[in-house]
Amino acid sequence: MTDTTIAVIGAGYAGIVAANRVQASLTPDERGRVSVIMINPTGDFVERVRLHELAAGARRSASIPLAEMLHRDIAVLIGRVVAIDADAHRLTVATAEGDVARRYSTLIYAVGSVAALGAPGADEFAHLLGNREGAESARIALADGRPGQRVVVVGGGATGVEAAAEFAEQYPGASVTLVSRGDVLGHLRTGARRSVSRSLAKLGVRVLENAAVARVLADGVELASGAVLPSDVTVWTASFAVPDLARTSGLAVDALGRLLVDEQLRAIGHPDILGAGDAVRPPDSVGAHLRMGCAIAMPIGAHAADNALAMLRGGRLATLDVGFAAQCISIGRKDGIIQLLTRADQPTALRITGRPGALIKEWVCAVLATGAPRRERDRPGSLLMPKAPRRMPAPARADG
Repeated sequence: MTDTTIAVIGAGYAGIVAANRVQASLTPDERGRVSVIMINPTGDFVERVRLHELAAGARRSASIPLAEMLHRDIAVLIGRVVAIDADAHRLTVATAEGDVARRYSTLIYAVGSVAALGAPGADEFAHLLGNREGAESARIALADGRPGQRVVVVGGGATGVEAAAEFAEQYPGASVTLVSRGDVLGHLRTGARRSVSRSLAKLGVRVLENAAVARVLADGVELASGAVLPSDVTVWTASFAVPDLARTSGLAVDALGRLLVDEQLRAIGHPDILGAGDAVRPPDSVGAHLRMGCAIAMPIGAHAADNALAMLRGGRLATLDVGFAAQCISIGRKDGIIQLLTRADQPTALRITGRPGALIKEWVCAVLATGAPRRERDRPGSLLMPKAPRRMPAPARADG
């Protein structure tokens, strides 16, 4: 009979890695007394790195059943956690059959991020590409469009570039405009940005830089300058937010609502809660360079799993030690850019572009982003990532 329950909230990149690594690492004796439960609103793992492909109609699905991603011994509860009682070690979960309570010994908080409503009207008139539902609605709108359809993509970060390129390639008769409040991919070096600009121009994408969006309209996008861009389909990629669960549960959070954790990923004031992924804010001493994204969510999920196991076994918890290696951006199906990064997320002079860049990006999506969480079912500890920089930089940039 089990007497210890390790609960994981959220079946995203961090949550899948964490749950699989914990379950697969249990000894035969531990398996008799420890249970791992995954709690998620749906029965699917969403490949967020594929959502722009889904929206463009280049893919039929960006979802994988949890049964194909999780270790067979992990229990799954389909529902949304609506409250965490950290003192009582109890979760309230809204399910199709009503609210249920679940107790935990250790909790891994990995609820991920969602598309943020960055301007008035975005929730009503734009398709939010950070969510599967937004990608699906964008796909339907684009597929139903007439020749010459006007498409506006808001956001000059990697997601915006990928979306605009994918739309232009899949719908060559459409007029696609990419709007960025600053420079498109402004964190990259000048040569890399020029390479991306040339690739977008070849696909016919019009780029408007340093153009902040003031409002999204039913038939257009109003800029801060007062100009209005006519739009039949507006896709929002510019910002992300996190679920409000930690805040409403009385846990310590930052201004964005991210769970505040210590250097070992323990929630401030509640050491039986470990944080992982986009919805967590480590201290600057170990996390000043980190930003949202699966490249960091997965190793943080692995680190949370290792510390959950250390707590189970009475061992010493490890300090977070995670860095970067590269950023991979697709520009349609035949072009891409692989930008090599320092551990502190700064671009180096090395990059791979063109068809090789596209092939590497596809390999990263298939083998690393999706394959790595799944491999933890059978090979716990197989996920390897660069160490953190020796000296922490200023806090990480926001992706725009």
